[in-house]
Amino acid sequence: MNNLNGEILIQAESVEKHFLLEKRKIQVLDEVNMTVSRGEFTAVVGPSGAGKSTLLHILGSLEQPTGGVVKIQGKNLSKLTELQRNTLRNNEIGFIFQFHHLLPGFSALENVMMPKLISGQSASEAISPARELLTLLGLENRLNNKPAELSGGEQQRVAVARALINSPSLVLADEPSGNLDRVTGKKLEDDLVRFARERDAAVIVVTHNEEWAKKADRVITLVDGRIS
Repeated sequence: MNNLNGEILIQAESVEKHFLLEKRKIQVLDEVNMTVSRGEFTAVVGPSGAGKSTLLHILGSLEQPTGGVVKIQGKNLSKLTELQRNTLRNNEIGFIFQFHHLLPGFSALENVMMPKLISGQSASEAISPARELLTLLGLENRLNNKPAELSGGEQQRVAVARALINSPSLVLADEPSGNLDRVTGKKLEDDLVRFARERDAAVIVVTHNEEWAKKADRVITLVDGRIS
């Protein structure tokens, strides 16, 4: 991404995460500090078990840190109520995971509409932008198919559309192309970067894909829970 405007969107200050296992402290994240600006594409790389997914979950308020502070648009996540965090996640954060987490009983179109419905919009308001996003992602002929009727690549593109439907200011993606073949994965990666750029969103991607990481504005390497 090249349209950085300098506005800091998310900030992590001395973030820690540890667990107690049989009275033994397991340190997952240790004094992590980072900022990401609007329009910035950041790749997080590192060996398995380094804490990458945990960091992503904390940045998206899916998990609470043991210590430190995470701010999104200047809001301290730990100071928000559960309802406020839920609203923030739905309206301002788009999540894309390696596994799609689509609702099996709903069509592709309905899955993409869901975040707008949750935010209080009507079905008539949600259907047009959902259809537009799926069409842009090449799924115009699969709108009414349920997840079980879609290929893995198609399911992941539905997940991308769902993540972007509310035009989030922050997109968090955890190995989104990890289960896809090379061609399908590359297309999904390019689609994600393009749509996020158009919306001036900050994108943070956990990936083992070196080629994709090379496209990032910045690469953060996490080793043993610390930024190296």
